Amino acid sequence: MKMAPLFVLAVLPLGVCSNAFAQSTTASTADAATVSTTPAPVWQVAFNVGAQSDYVFRGISQTNGHTSGFAGADVTYQSQWYVGAWTSNVDFSPSGDTRTTQEYDLYGGWRPTVAGVNLDLGYIYYGYKNQPRDTRESYAEVYLRGTHAFGRWTLGGGLAYSPNFPGMAKHALYGEANIAFAISSAWNASANLGRQTESDAVLSARGTLEDFNYNTWNAGITYSINDHTALDLRYWDTNKHASGDIYQSRVVASIKATF
Repeated sequence: MKMAPLFVLAVLPLGVCSNAFAQSTTASTADAATVSTTPAPVWQVAFNVGAQSDYVFRGISQTNGHTSGFAGADVTYQSQWYVGAWTSNVDFSPSGDTRTTQEYDLYGGWRPTVAGVNLDLGYIYYGYKNQPRDTRESYAEVYLRGTHAFGRWTLGGGLAYSPNFPGMAKHALYGEANIAFAISSAWNASANLGRQTESDAVLSARGTLEDFNYNTWNAGITYSINDHTALDLRYWDTNKHASGDIYQSRVVASIKATF
């Protein structure tokens, strides 16, 4: 979810649940051979909880450089259809909003596999608790992502479009490409490159609306303590340092548990 430059709210999440663990990973060939062939239950329910030294979404700090605690739940039907919810504390004070304290995401979608490509087509709503009446921070996106594994390597990409983006922008498009490598059954490395484009988002000195675009990237390593808990250390950056501290480079440490 999202924060903006000091002049206008601009910006998420990867993806869904914009924490560091949204990066794709893949098991090694040896590990894949040991996976059970027992059919998955028709209905599956999963919960997640965690903390991070900073909540960064698409390169922008959502907590003004402070720590974040998050939690979520997902329900999956036939291993393809899913709905879920996720929440985290936020701090939008750099944009002048000192009231909004909590983000809640509601999403759902379909994850089929076509010709060896794992697809994810869905919808997500980013809501905010206690947001000021004169601001428009809540918004929705539709997204399409895909990943394909090549042994220990996984390549992926995605697009997310919003017709009601926050601030002055109404239309926004985010595109990304990512890569992950399974070092071992416990260690994974991954990197991501994205570009956020927002139409008519900034009021220029001439009094006209102009687009606001920026690039963002991250790279990090994830360590799985066990089947349920993972640690992640990730470097984030953007090419918009002049837009404020929330766009600066930073290193984020995270822990996430799923059950």
